Amino acid sequence: MKRLIIALFLLSVLTAQSQITDTLFIENDNVKIHTVLTKPNNVDTSKLAIIIAGSGPTDLNGNQPNMKSNCLLYLSDNLVKNGIATVRFDKRAIAGSAYPDFDESKLTIEQYANDVSAIINHYKLGYKDVFVIGHSEGSLIGLISLQNTSVNGFVSIAGVGNTADELLKEQLSSKLPAAYFAQVEVIIDSLKSGYTVSNTPPQLASLFRPSVQPYLISWFKYAPAELIKTINCKSLIMNGTKDIQVKEKEAEKLYASASNSQLVIVENMNHIIKTISGDMQENIASYTNPNLPINSELTNTIVEFIKQ
Repeated sequence: MKRLIIALFLLSVLTAQSQITDTLFIENDNVKIHTVLTKPNNVDTSKLAIIIAGSGPTDLNGNQPNMKSNCLLYLSDNLVKNGIATVRFDKRAIAGSAYPDFDESKLTIEQYANDVSAIINHYKLGYKDVFVIGHSEGSLIGLISLQNTSVNGFVSIAGVGNTADELLKEQLSSKLPAAYFAQVEVIIDSLKSGYTVSNTPPQLASLFRPSVQPYLISWFKYAPAELIKTINCKSLIMNGTKDIQVKEKEAEKLYASASNSQLVIVENMNHIIKTISGDMQENIASYTNPNLPINSELTNTIVEFIKQ
């Protein structure tokens, strides 16, 4: 696959006298991926963390059009404050990586993983120790990339151990009436077998629309717990006790499959790595609160993992 690095720095900004930010487009398979390198000012570092965002139209800051939490921006800032450079990026067709002729029906999770590999291979030229941090679906994307790309360490935050079709069934089974869920199961099983579905419930059109079904088929193929067995680096697997999207058992399954790994369950951390001391209402409200900082134990644990 053709990978052409466009070595054009569009922005070099000194932030609060402590960070230097460079914006760079990396071209992979004729798509320009918008990346942002942030590094400590006046501090030489050999360590770099590449952060992969989760599912949906999530940008490099961890935000979606109607949900702004800045969770990945906070993560980057905290790592840089601890002397670790970071790379964040917009996945293809999202935010700064958008392009006019994008065809959703041709998108696959392998394309995302190949983009990550191109980013890793570019930035490895400037950093001795490179780590991949995958959040939510970004954990799986990172694992797929690491099947043929080497790094010094892998961090999974709120990543799943089971296949995505199993996770989706679990999430929907408790929210849908039994008869309705039976229809959904048929759709998911068909996609799992590699076949698209023409008749889908109107209420779930956004999830099973025809143009996204090829992506779901590609996504359902991968078992994260199997992929993590084969990566050639140490792993840190993290999940929060207040995560309402991914349960702790998913992290435990990843941990059980990885030979060189550590598992950290963070008390009161939710899916977007914020600290939640109260109820479900507080948890949900955090998804649209860009001023709420991320959990400090998460940051401290990742810094220790990278520096040890």
